[in-house]
Amino acid sequence: MAACAVFLAVAVAGGLISAVPASAVAAPVSAHAALAETATTLAVPATVNPLPSVDPIGDPASFSVLVNKSRPLNPAGYAPSDLINARGSGQYMRAEAAAWLNGLFQGAADAGTGGLSIVSGYRSYAQQQQVYSYYVSIYGQAYADTISARPGYSEHQTGLAMDIGNAAGNCGLSTCFGDTAAGKWVAANAHKYGFIVRYPNGYTGTTGYSYEPWHLRYVGVALATDMNRRGFPTLEHYFAGNTAAAASIKSGADLVAADASGRLLRYPATAAGGYSGAIQIGSGWTALKQAFVVDWDIDGVYDILAQWNNGSLGVYRGLPGGGFAGQVVVGNGGWDRMTITVGKWTHAHGRPGVVGYFPDGVLRYYPNTFGGALSAPQVIGKGWNGMELTIADWEGDGANDILARTPSGSLINYRGDGWAGFFGPATTVGTGWQYMRVLAPGFGLTGAGTRGITAQTADGNLYNYGLGRGQWTTYGQVGSGWNSLKLFK
Repeated sequence: MAACAVFLAVAVAGGLISAVPASAVAAPVSAHAALAETATTLAVPATVNPLPSVDPIGDPASFSVLVNKSRPLNPAGYAPSDLINARGSGQYMRAEAAAWLNGLFQGAADAGTGGLSIVSGYRSYAQQQQVYSYYVSIYGQAYADTISARPGYSEHQTGLAMDIGNAAGNCGLSTCFGDTAAGKWVAANAHKYGFIVRYPNGYTGTTGYSYEPWHLRYVGVALATDMNRRGFPTLEHYFAGNTAAAASIKSGADLVAADASGRLLRYPATAAGGYSGAIQIGSGWTALKQAFVVDWDIDGVYDILAQWNNGSLGVYRGLPGGGFAGQVVVGNGGWDRMTITVGKWTHAHGRPGVVGYFPDGVLRYYPNTFGGALSAPQVIGKGWNGMELTIADWEGDGANDILARTPSGSLINYRGDGWAGFFGPATTVGTGWQYMRVLAPGFGLTGAGTRGITAQTADGNLYNYGLGRGQWTTYGQVGSGWNSLKLFK
C-alpha cells in the first residue's frame, strides 16, 4: 500500500486549495563524539541551509570538476576528446559547452547589449605553461599567480572555460568588462546557459585569482542554476571539502539519523544516487522529538538543531575538524508541544530560523538573528493544526516555501514570498503521503545541482523525489530497513 501511495504522490500535482490553513499574514521584513552537558546562552548571505551539495569532483571529464590552485587536474596532462571550434572563432571548447555558449551569445545580442566576442578558450598543458611563464617573466611569480594558472591547474585545460569580451572590442580581458551592458547581462544571466563567472569580485581569498568578469566556466545548467538560486558565489563555496572537509556532516546529500540506542549516524550519499553504510558520528541521542541538519551559525559547517522531549531546543555546533561542540539552548520550555520546521525563511535574515505552531495552530516564525538564541516570533498564519511541515524551495525561485502534509495525506505547497510571508494560492502537489513518517530535503543526491525530498515511510523504506521548478522530476527507492531510525530533516 505504501508503495502505491508513493506512486500517487508523484503522479498528482496542481489544483487550488481553499481549505485550512488560512492565508498567512505577510511580515515586513562533542562533546566531540557524544552528547555533552547543556550549556545555556542568551539570546544576506544565501549560503546557508543547505550547504554544498556534494564533495568536490575530481574527474577531469566531468562538467562539475573543481580545478583551482590546490586541486590540479589529474592527470596533469589531461586533454578533452570532444573539443570543437567555438562559433568558428579558432578557439576551442568541449562540444556541449560550445553549444550552450551559442545560446548565451544569442541571448546577449537579443537583450541589446551590443553582443559578445570570444577571446580565449581551450589551452593545452604546454600552452598554459607558455602563458604562465610569460606572466612570470613580466610581473614576477607572486603577482602572476593571481592572474594566471600554473600548467595543470588551469580551467582552460578542461575545455570548459572561455574568456569573452564585448563585440566592439573594448574592455577586453579587463575588469571594466563587468561594468559594460554585456558584462552586466552576462553576470545576471550566465547561469541560464550553464555558465558561471568563475572569479567574481571580492573572492580572491577563496579562488586565488583577481576579479575576472570575462572568465566564464561551463558547469551545466542544473549546477549553475542551483548556485544562482542559493547564492553561492564560487565553486569553492558550493562544493563541500572547503571549511567542512573534516567535519562530521559533509554534504547536503547525506542522511543523518539516530538509532534506538542513541547512536548518531551519517549515511554518505553515493555517486549512484543512494546511500552507503552508516558512519557513527556521536552517541547519547535518545529522548529526541526530532532534529534538523542546518548551518545555524553560517560558518560553512553543518550543525544539528535538536528538539527534545523535555521541551528545550538546542544547537550542537559542528566543528571543522569533526564532532560537535556542547549544546547551546536556543529555546526553552514548551518546544516539545510544537510542530516545527527549520530553514531560511526570509531574505532579511542571513541565518536559518524556525517556523512552527503550538496546538493552537497559529504559525509563527522565530528568527535566528545572531546564531544563538531565537528572537521574538512573528505570527505568519493561522489554522495550521495537524499539519506536518517541511521548508523547501518548491518553486525553485530562491524563496523557500512550506510543504505541509495534511492528516489525510495531501501534500500542499504554500509558496513563500521570501520576506517571511506567503504569495499566491496554495496548491496540492501530492496525495497518499499519510504513509510517510519524515520528509527530509536533500541536495545533490542524484548529481551536482539536483534537489529532492527523501521520504521515510512507516514501513521503513526510503524514497527520493526529485525537485524541479514547481514539479516533481525523478522518483525511486533509495533505502529500506529504516524502521528503527529517527531520520533528521
